[in-house]
Amino acid sequence: MATASKRITRKDLRQPDWFQVNTEKALEYFESHKGIVFGALGAVVVVLVIVWSWQSFKEKQNVTAAQEFIKAVEFYQGAKYAEALSAFEKVQGYRWSRYAGLAHLYQANIHLAKSDLDKALTSGQRALSATKPNTLYRQLALIALASTEERLNQCKLAIEHFSEAHKIAGALQGDALLGKARCAEQLGDKAMMIAAYKDYLKDNPGSPLALKLAALEAPSASTPAAK
Repeated sequence: MATASKRITRKDLRQPDWFQVNTEKALEYFESHKGIVFGALGAVVVVLVIVWSWQSFKEKQNVTAAQEFIKAVEFYQGAKYAEALSAFEKVQGYRWSRYAGLAHLYQANIHLAKSDLDKALTSGQRALSATKPNTLYRQLALIALASTEERLNQCKLAIEHFSEAHKIAGALQGDALLGKARCAEQLGDKAMMIAAYKDYLKDNPGSPLALKLAALEAPSASTPAAK
């Protein structure tokens, strides 16, 4: 059954509505708290200016660092390692740019190529600390650091870093497994070595390392045959 609509009286029309009431309250608050309101607005403006200035500063650093980074990479590709190291030092001066961490990585590889292992270790650690989890850059830094540790006979540390590098989906997963296998061999850990080669051969079934794995798994020639 239809309900009768409510009749709106003149008295109802004279009553202020919700929007009017709350607008008047807001204006009253503004009039009595002008200092607070303008102070809050001023604080918001200051924050916005700081954020904008910081973003502008970082972008300017990125542009300048990119120019220096290109020069450094050209030296590196030309095997002009002394010039490259100096150029990458300049890049690191722009510490808030995205290129500073990459500069440490290139320096680590240069020191490794020159067999300057102590410097390679330091640069590798700095490169790693500048990376984000589960990224290609982190995988690259882990491989560089682990390779240095391997050559320093710090194989337990190297295995940890090779293992972490292998967990990151990227182009160097196979290199990480081979590094882990080499270090396991240095430590005399045959089981770890076999496991690493098996994992490697899953993605590289045609590798000649299959022969090495077969030899590792074969019964020792000195073991007497079972009767």
